[in-house]
Amino acid sequence: MYDLDSMTFTQRIALCCLVDMADSDRTPAHAAEIKSEAKQRLEDAEGQPVRSLSDADVIRALNALADTDLVDERRPEDRSPVGKGRPQYALEIEGSRLRETLKDDDDLGSVLG
Repeated sequence: MYDLDSMTFTQRIALCCLVDMADSDRTPAHAAEIKSEAKQRLEDAEGQPVRSLSDADVIRALNALADTDLVDERRPEDRSPVGKGRPQYALEIEGSRLRETLKDDDDLGSVLG
């Protein structure tokens, strides 16, 4: 289901954010919301060498995750030029199963809430 070795650090952080956001009923979420969540988590985490992620890193990670069976990318019908057509992302699997797997990831440390 979820192979830690095949995911980048940024993809794993995005998954952590999506799991917690789904638990608090804040998904689907835009990439900017997920990036903001990741930034907060990385700043608060102990022992993390990275404190923030770039927009491009988060978008690349979400696009790659959307190609898996873990994350669903939803594109709204309204694709106005003001950015309202941005995709939203949500977990495609049960968050509790993914949370258990993510807890075993040594690189994430205290990022998962």
